[in-house]
Amino acid sequence: MKRKEMEAIKFEEYLEVCYEDIKPYLLKELHDLRNRLIALPENSGDEKVMMLFEEVVKKINEIDQNKSIESRIDTEEREGLCDVLYALGNIVGLDAQTEYIDNWRTW
Repeated sequence: MKRKEMEAIKFEEYLEVCYEDIKPYLLKELHDLRNRLIALPENSGDEKVMMLFEEVVKKINEIDQNKSIESRIDTEEREGLCDVLYALGNIVGLDAQTEYIDNWRTW
């Protein structure tokens, strides 16, 4: 699913201001989401795509609550994560105006 456009997104640029101890966990989830989206057939419905976004946001919630990681998702991380998730969503046809990420995030 739209491999070139998704691979053009540089996650690190969205998380320029990010605590070093939490950053690798967040980047892993973003890379995993991108890989799963790329693997989807072009004709995948919005339900399947939304399910992938819901799963990754819930995993990011778990990262934010993980007591073994000292840092939490603060304003800069939150804004960067939302921006990059909506950028990926836009590529696969989701409407950021619906603010779907807010349906699942606790950060």
